[in-house]
Amino acid sequence: MIRYLLIIVVFLSSKNYAQETEFNKLLDFFTESKKQIPEDLALKYFDFTPTERANALFTGKILVRANEYIVLSTVLECSAGGSCEQSSLTSFSYKGERIDTIAYERKMADCSFDDKRESAFISNDLLVFKETREKLDCLGDGKQIGIKEWLEFQPIKENGAFSKPYTDLKAIERDNYIYSHRVFTPGELNQRTEEELAVIKNEIFASHGYMFTKEKWQDFFESKSWYMPSDDDAISKLTEIEKKNVELILSIKK
Repeated sequence: MIRYLLIIVVFLSSKNYAQETEFNKLLDFFTESKKQIPEDLALKYFDFTPTERANALFTGKILVRANEYIVLSTVLECSAGGSCEQSSLTSFSYKGERIDTIAYERKMADCSFDDKRESAFISNDLLVFKETREKLDCLGDGKQIGIKEWLEFQPIKENGAFSKPYTDLKAIERDNYIYSHRVFTPGELNQRTEEELAVIKNEIFASHGYMFTKEKWQDFFESKSWYMPSDDDAISKLTEIEKKNVELILSIKK
């Protein structure tokens, strides 16, 4: 009985070692971007098979290295009557087990439009993307005749899975929007000056329409197109993330 148990343990250990070794082989390709991923690895880890429109999958970056997972970006160059490049994000355990996949950056354009999705912020628990849609005068001089821009926020769970994304219409215009969407640590804020911390804290309140009693801050935020003064008490409007960041800033400034 003991002999059989030892055989099983050795077999499982060998299998896990082989999986990790093969996954490390994949990671070796990501030391360089835009490198073609071998078809067998592309199929196994990303479910990619060549087609007429996209005959190869290329490496992007190792975007996140967290304690429990790693996030890789892959690039797909396609032909769509103009320029076309799309990338995806896939999270894995360090054993090479795939956790989740989402769209990453994108560049698509022809004479009538320019469509972009660009990375704006990266951390272990949150990704932010800037989306831009430009409409161009295809029949005339090709100039822009319309544009829409917004930010999309993509939370990452502790196990490496991607939560449902969301948007914030004010965020595209705010300088310090990220402090309303992610809890920061003392180490991340300790290098900020007292004035910078004051701006961040007050911007959080201003985003909820707080009317400042200090003329300095009222004048400062009235110059911002997104600021809509409406209330002399915004504390109850703060989200849990914002409350934690405000508390942290106040503790650092003491």
